[in-house]
Order: sequence, then C-alpha cells, then structure tokens
Amino acid sequence: MNIRVRSKQGITLLVVLLVTLASTGCSKDESIKVGIEKNTRPFTYTEGDEKKGFEVELWQAIAKKAKIKYEWVAMEYGELNKSVKSGDVDLAIAGMTITNARKNKLDYSDPYFQSGEAILTASDNEGIKGKDDLAKKVVATRNGSTAYHFASEIQGIKIRSYANISDAYDDLKNKTVDAVIFEEHSIQDYLQNTADVKAKKVGEVFNKDSYAIVAKKRNMYMGRINKSIQAVSKDGTYEALYTKWFGSKPEKMPKKLKDDMEDDIENES
Repeated sequence: MNIRVRSKQGITLLVVLLVTLASTGCSKDESIKVGIEKNTRPFTYTEGDEKKGFEVELWQAIAKKAKIKYEWVAMEYGELNKSVKSGDVDLAIAGMTITNARKNKLDYSDPYFQSGEAILTASDNEGIKGKDDLAKKVVATRNGSTAYHFASEIQGIKIRSYANISDAYDDLKNKTVDAVIFEEHSIQDYLQNTADVKAKKVGEVFNKDSYAIVAKKRNMYMGRINKSIQAVSKDGTYEALYTKWFGSKPEKMPKKLKDDMEDDIENES
C-alpha cells in the first residue's frame, strides 16, 4: 500500500515537473509587447521604421541583461496606462511618473530617471519669467502628464492640452498659447534641435519626479527588470546612454533614486 501511494505521488510530481519545464521553455521564447510613446524626443521617437531615444536604448540594454524578448508598440501617451491595464501591452517605458494613485493599480520598477517640469515661452515674451507669472495665461501641455496635473493646480491658469507635445510647441510658435509647461529635457531638446525656434526656457526647473517601467500587478518581469536596471548602472551603460542623449552625466544614478524613494516612503510612514 505504501509503495503504491509513493508511486502515485512520484508520477504526480513528475507530471508537475514536466509541465513546469515546458511552460518555462515557452516563456523564454515568448516575445512580450513593450509600449512606448510615439514622439517625445529625446526619450522615444520614430525615424522611418526605426525607434530611437534614451528610453529605447535603455530598454534594449535592460532587456538584454534580463533575457527578455520583446516588440515595440508605439502609441499616444494617454493610451499607455489603459493598454497596460487591459493587457494590450505587457510593459510600458515612457516617462511614467511614480505616483501613489498609479501604484494602486500598476506595478512599478525601480526608478531609472529623475526629471522636472520647465516653462517654455516666446523669445520676445518679457511678461513670463517663472510659474508665478502664469495666472490668466494660456498654457499648453500634454494630456494626462505630470505637467498637466501640476498646471491644473496653478490658480487662474488656462490650460490647453494636447495628445502630442509637438502640437503644443507648434501653437507656442504660432503664438496661440502664451507658454508650455513640460518635461525639462524635452523642452531642451526642442530648443536645440528645432530650426528657426523663437522660444526660451524661463524660471527654475520644478516638481522633480522619478520615472519607472510599469506593468500590471503580479507580473513576472519586474524582478529581472530591477536587477537589470542596477546592472546597467554598475557597468557604465546607463551613464553612457544618459551622456549621449542629454549631453551631461546624470545628477543621480538609479541606485540613488531608489534609495531616495525608499527614504521618502519610510518618512511618510
């Protein structure tokens, strides 16, 4: 009787093991979908059929370390959260700010980037020197972005929002808006790489936030992704990519961003 029971247990364990091995083999070959934004230089953008930008190259390095096969899915920023939640994409890397509201529904990687908001206005506009001068002004920004939420808190401001930040820049050029509030590196890239630009960045960078890769809760990728973020930081890849795309070394490496975030959480609790 004991021998028979043990035999049945052995067969059951063998079947479970074979199924596990088979499913593991499939997962290694499976290609996941990674959502990125269509056009936010210098983070993600498309030239012809080629995806370019800091986040594109950073993800390529992370995926290589983590042994993750993937395909890109480019979309408007406002569609990214919905696509992750619905499962249309498995992950998204697109300047997604870590917030408590999003944490309740999404899983976030360790932070990989810190940025803030900046103000862009016409070169000949002497009335706007900082955020305190934006009351009663028409200010452009991107739908659903951190910049949009921050702008919404400024008393008396008139917000005009866009799916694509390049349209906001165009309206500033055409003087149909008074200013643009958006991510500082995007604004700097616009100033440096746009022909005949007649605009200037004014005031100080404000509202510093950290970016992370996002996925659904209880996903199977974040452990490997977090290890790979730290690995590309240690081997010099992160600093090289940051310098390539932003022209200077990072003020804070991902390890420091993670430590700061953990300190903030501890202090809040």
